[in-house]
Amino acid sequence: MHAPLIIHVDIDAFFASVEQVLRPELRGRPVIVGGGVEGRGVVASASYEARRFGLKAGTPIFRARELCPDGVYLPPDFAEYNRFSERVFDVLSGFSPTVEQASLDDAYVDLRGCERIYADPDGPLGRLPFTAPANGVYRRSERRAVPPERRVLLPEGCRWLGGVGLRIKRAVRAETGLTVSVGIGTNKVVARAASGFGKPDGVTLVEAGREADFLGLLELKDIPGIGRATREKLGKWNVHSVEEARRLPRGLLEDAFGPERGAALHHLVRGEAWADVEELRTHEPPRSISRETTFWIASSDYELVESMLFYLVERLGRALRREGLQGRVVQVKMRYHDFSGVQCSRAMGEHTDRDGEIFAAARRLLRGRWCRSRRLRLVGVGLTDLQPARRRAEPPH
Repeated sequence: MHAPLIIHVDIDAFFASVEQVLRPELRGRPVIVGGGVEGRGVVASASYEARRFGLKAGTPIFRARELCPDGVYLPPDFAEYNRFSERVFDVLSGFSPTVEQASLDDAYVDLRGCERIYADPDGPLGRLPFTAPANGVYRRSERRAVPPERRVLLPEGCRWLGGVGLRIKRAVRAETGLTVSVGIGTNKVVARAASGFGKPDGVTLVEAGREADFLGLLELKDIPGIGRATREKLGKWNVHSVEEARRLPRGLLEDAFGPERGAALHHLVRGEAWADVEELRTHEPPRSISRETTFWIASSDYELVESMLFYLVERLGRALRREGLQGRVVQVKMRYHDFSGVQCSRAMGEHTDRDGEIFAAARRLLRGRWCRSRRLRLVGVGLTDLQPARRRAEPPH
């Protein structure tokens, strides 16, 4: 049985929280970040003050203004969010050599091999006064009554893991001013579900062997890897809960979803999924470099998509320069709400690692394939035909 050594860290209300850190006068006020803040577009991030009015990611801006007319509405600033994201990732890298940045606002930390550094039962992390339920699992009503700093699913022998979670939270808060929710489990799926369960500002540790008990408390939509299309298909069989999904024969799932996807679902609802945390840094020169992101909810807001494309190009450019590479062929990838997709490419005049040149080519591709009537679920940008970067000529004195 694997020990619960995988940590998932998720920044709470990321975009809105960054705006509140940058502008302290916004703290305590409902802050809404989204494309088309004049009325078009959707909410990308809502502070917890705004969520009290019923706002969430994907709420149309016009509806948000009806629900929360006194809210502060801001356009997204992906360059600033990226800077904060990098600072959080730098903090996490100090806890383990193996850290995977899953998206702009969440990452996995693998503590396997780090036990001797942290696991001293007589040390300060082993003596923290955590509160744990008698049966090892909090229900949502119980969780809300427990202070965030003590909100931990905790077997006696793993107090140090909860302590690492608290240290991560405190380190991120000290460096960035942001709060994070931390989930700890035996695999990435359980750890990610646990961080969501403890939001906001909580630490949730799921004991090895209790994964199925824990996931049984959640709704299907809370299980990573089970999206809307999968839930709709299960709903046609009158399957709406994790427990009901567990009763389905594996063979039936494989027939309905395909062998690989069906088998994955069978393991997902049991908390048995396993995937190693992937290190971002590699010493092998890549043949191509790409960055992509999935939207919180499928969007047809061009301004929001173009802003995200710009942010992705910035990340792509940094990766190129870190590897000492330049590329010539730009690729843009789009996936729609119905899971259909398109990928297009454009060759630039020469190899480059400049963000502006890459973005100009990527934006032309996006505009050429943009369809206002279709909602976009994913956007990505990549660069191929890579070669070692040429040294730029020194400017004349």
